[in-house]
Amino acid sequence: MRLLSITLLLLCAYATTAQNTAPADTSKKKYDRLNIHGVIQVHHLTEFNTNGDSIRDPAGFRILRARLIAEGDLNKYVSYQLMIDPRAPEQNGILRDAYIGLHLIKDQTIKVGQQKTQFGWENRQSITELYTVNRAEMSDGASRGENLRDIGVGLIGHIKLNDRLRIEDAITLTNGTKMNVEGPYDFNRKLALWGRVGLRYKKDDLTARLGASFGTGGLRYLGDTLESVTDDIYADFTRYGADVQIDHKYFFLAAEYAAGTDMVNDTISEEPMGYQAIIALKTKWHIGPLARYDVFEDEWEVFTVGAYYGEPKDRLRVLVNYLFRGGVIDIPNGHDDRLYVQMQLTF
Repeated sequence: MRLLSITLLLLCAYATTAQNTAPADTSKKKYDRLNIHGVIQVHHLTEFNTNGDSIRDPAGFRILRARLIAEGDLNKYVSYQLMIDPRAPEQNGILRDAYIGLHLIKDQTIKVGQQKTQFGWENRQSITELYTVNRAEMSDGASRGENLRDIGVGLIGHIKLNDRLRIEDAITLTNGTKMNVEGPYDFNRKLALWGRVGLRYKKDDLTARLGASFGTGGLRYLGDTLESVTDDIYADFTRYGADVQIDHKYFFLAAEYAAGTDMVNDTISEEPMGYQAIIALKTKWHIGPLARYDVFEDEWEVFTVGAYYGEPKDRLRVLVNYLFRGGVIDIPNGHDDRLYVQMQLTF
């Protein structure tokens, strides 16, 4: 941690020096300049004993995310991004994004390095720009591999059809499905292919998107002995999905569906399936109510209601989410309901 702190201080010092000593030549103002920004999320969790078993998790505060992002453009053809989160080393280390962007094709970016796998709507969005504190359970269970990120090559961009309509494309080819594990040291040698193709329509205050997604490759189910891989199960997976979003001056609406199969020795072992729908109403005060319905297989059915302050791109946001978790059926009366209150600052 001491080394990490020193590294961050040096990066900040370099960025400040670069800004103060930038040359007067405006033709180079976009390049060779390090941009450092980040996000801090602090939230409070309270769990209510709603299932009648007299047991509940303790309430408390938590730093959910503390991300630092360094990015810039080397020239008009090459860019880069490095994202770390010192708060979350239990998720295979502090490294999140680490990729080089190549801008060799009009309106397309080739990403080389660690990045998000491209599938569906919610997983492709930054968690800082959602109206809910946590991603939906279906996003975690049916729309990704072991992690949301992996090392590989991606192509993300769009093809303009006219002033209002364009095709959106996003595809990634990665090592296995486990983040921060390289090449032959990943759990298997099989590559994973993820992708989404969609249409975007934009007119005045209305933006609408419709997309279809796919995924194929290999993944791992952890065995009972977490410190050993001898009882892990390895499966070949396929995924498919559909999503729709409508972003209007007065509301935001999104829905998505994902399903697929996991094969072990040519036998179907799992058939994950899930869907969600969310709506948030907008006002001129940047505050409004929200509701989400989240279903994953026959184990998870949760209804979330709440409110937000701050639009997805605003620097200061406050989210309040109440989760009705009685539909979680792995225990007789479901889980206890939860209340999340989160404050987020981007800088």
